[in-house]
Amino acid sequence: MDVLDAQNYRPVSNLAFIAKDVERLVCRQLVTFFECLRLMPSAQSAYRSKHLTETAVLKVTTDVLRAADQGKVSLLCMLDLSAAFDTFDHYILIDCLQQSFGVKGQALS
Repeated sequence: MDVLDAQNYRPVSNLAFIAKDVERLVCRQLVTFFECLRLMPSAQSAYRSKHLTETAVLKVTTDVLRAADQGKVSLLCMLDLSAAFDTFDHYILIDCLQQSFGVKGQALS
């Protein structure tokens, strides 16, 4: 490990046990809310039961193979977002939840 490379250092989560449980509960409630109002894209795999990484990979593979069978060319662009939420602006998230998805009141707080 190169000690001078800043990318080798990531923040460590200091959330207490109870905070992680609350986070899971809020996530479950939001996902249920989004699914009831059909706000989640049908191809969304994250945070959904019975939709794993394998589901997403299978969908991409199937789409590429179908395109190849039809003589079409496919281009796959991949983006590594492994640390995306470490630098996410939480005010933007709150505004998006309020404006786009109608989350308000105690849930938004």
